[in-house]
Amino acid sequence: MNITIGRSNKLGKYDAHFLTKLAGLLQNGFTMKQALTFLTEQYDVIKQTDRKNLLDMINEGASLSTVLKYLGFSKSIIMQVSFAEIHGEIIMNLEQSGEYLNTRRKTMQQLAKTLQYPLVLVCIFIIMLVLLNYTVIPQFNDLYSAMQADKTMLVNMLTLILNYLPYAALGMLLVVFFFALTVLIIINLKNTELASKLLLKIPVVKTYFKYYVTYRFSREFGYFLNNGLEVKEIILLFKTQTINRYLSLLAQTIEQQLLYGVSLGDAIEELDMLDRRLAVFVNHGEYNSNVGQELIIYSEYSLENIIIKIESLTKKIQPIIFLILGLLIVCLYLVIVLPIFNMMSTIK
Repeated sequence: MNITIGRSNKLGKYDAHFLTKLAGLLQNGFTMKQALTFLTEQYDVIKQTDRKNLLDMINEGASLSTVLKYLGFSKSIIMQVSFAEIHGEIIMNLEQSGEYLNTRRKTMQQLAKTLQYPLVLVCIFIIMLVLLNYTVIPQFNDLYSAMQADKTMLVNMLTLILNYLPYAALGMLLVVFFFALTVLIIINLKNTELASKLLLKIPVVKTYFKYYVTYRFSREFGYFLNNGLEVKEIILLFKTQTINRYLSLLAQTIEQQLLYGVSLGDAIEELDMLDRRLAVFVNHGEYNSNVGQELIIYSEYSLENIIIKIESLTKKIQPIIFLILGLLIVCLYLVIVLPIFNMMSTIK
């Protein structure tokens, strides 16, 4: 999903900075053409050929979403900007998109920092295990055979664990790889309805998927309502756009429910792709005639939930990895030390 994965863009780590500066220039009276031209010439990370192509596009009157698409921004950002070009909140949208990219980058950096040290230790430990299995442990076995000494049950058990541990680690990596591959295949299914149903059945993935779709839906729907569009017009817009197919599927389902006389809040409550608590906000907004603002508030809540869950996941992973490493180091120590004590007692 584009909340964590997107094409590498031509601005690199300056993508959020570009959006924030663009919003600042527009707020200070620059036209879109002037602001884009100025910023395109400021960033050295943009290659000369790309800069020339961008300036040609800007001079020809290309839309902001088209320029961002050429720069390589993810679909989620392009969708937000495309909708903002329609509902008119372009400056606010650019500021929030820049903040979103900064938050996403910080979250991914924190995740990498949390995992890199334990993963390095795991790799070193696996290399040690392989070396021990092919050097030290066979020599101990030969020494036991030469001295006609019997190994204790504990030594046998620990040796067996260390022998099969590299294969177990490799098996776990294969499981993770195939799990990620399966999720990727499901995401790329052409049948949107089938893809959404399958994603909602996968543990862990379903939570992030639901919060992500809820965030996209509530944010864009709320902005359109605040800018005077009617519900039918917004649904038609969601149905015809091609940037986010899940929004299109949601719009089709909601439209059918509304034709049967169901209220917007009740229609949202029946959708598995959306957080059911969103319906409470919509019903409250219908009561005080402020549905758009209620949806925007809930979109911020959904984004915060995604960040909190990612941080919580990283905090849970690190202690587990260190605990496993600690147990394995103890096993390794015992496998080396116990045979020495057993042979010393045999010699005596």
